[in-house]
Amino acid sequence: MAPLSPYAAMAAAVTLGVADFTGGRAGRRTSAPSVAVGIEMVGLIVVPVALIVLPHGFDGLAVLQAFAGGAVGGLGLIAFYRAMALNLIGVVAPITGFVAAALPVAVGLIGGDHLGIWQLVGIALGLIGLLLVTGADSETAKNARRGVLLALLAGVTFGLFFILFHAASHAGVAAFVSGRLGSSFAAFVAALVSGTSIAIRRRAWQLIVFGGLIDGFGVVLFLYATHTGLLSVSSVLTSFYPAFTVLCARFLTHERLTRLQALGAVIAVIAIALIAVT
Repeated sequence: MAPLSPYAAMAAAVTLGVADFTGGRAGRRTSAPSVAVGIEMVGLIVVPVALIVLPHGFDGLAVLQAFAGGAVGGLGLIAFYRAMALNLIGVVAPITGFVAAALPVAVGLIGGDHLGIWQLVGIALGLIGLLLVTGADSETAKNARRGVLLALLAGVTFGLFFILFHAASHAGVAAFVSGRLGSSFAAFVAALVSGTSIAIRRRAWQLIVFGGLIDGFGVVLFLYATHTGLLSVSSVLTSFYPAFTVLCARFLTHERLTRLQALGAVIAVIAIALIAVT
């Protein structure tokens, strides 16, 4: 595992977490498919950065894998934004993050990832911390059935996104561009099927531009991390993104941080340290 891989994955978690918060806020001002399309297209601005840090090789199969990963991820974004629009950040984030982390870890271990004992401990603690730091209070969760279903869908699709992008990561820049086109395509199709407009309302543009820019950086960072490191490690670290989504909600929209969330944050820091330095 490359020395910088865990740190790139953690940086991806920060940027993707902030991007998801921004996209969720935009989803309250315009339709979820329009947010997904806008964020994916704006994210192409960071292609010059991708050219610097990612491989330049072309592989037709990898491009298709990235397109498929982007497509399922795009559907997940729509589900996630719709769930966020229900004002259920504390319910949606933990479920999405846990499922998104669990799937790649399982695939990575089955595929032969060899982890040290402390890395395994770190992953286990990380999943616990992830649940705690993004946990919702029971009163919020009681009436959140729709949010839970959307969160489960988002988690599965994000997990598949991690897996497919890991497989395509050697294609580097081509995978990045193909993935964003796949996500946009899926959002277009979802809008057509549901009869939802993809026209972005003016009051959502600033959020979408900012969210798309940092989301693009986040995906580049994940591609770098997963290309140079293990799927099981890079996916778990990147899957801490819900913690940063919740922190944004806490400090920017003044949602309450519980004692369990604070404990989860401490556990998360310990887990990150174990995974990164062993």
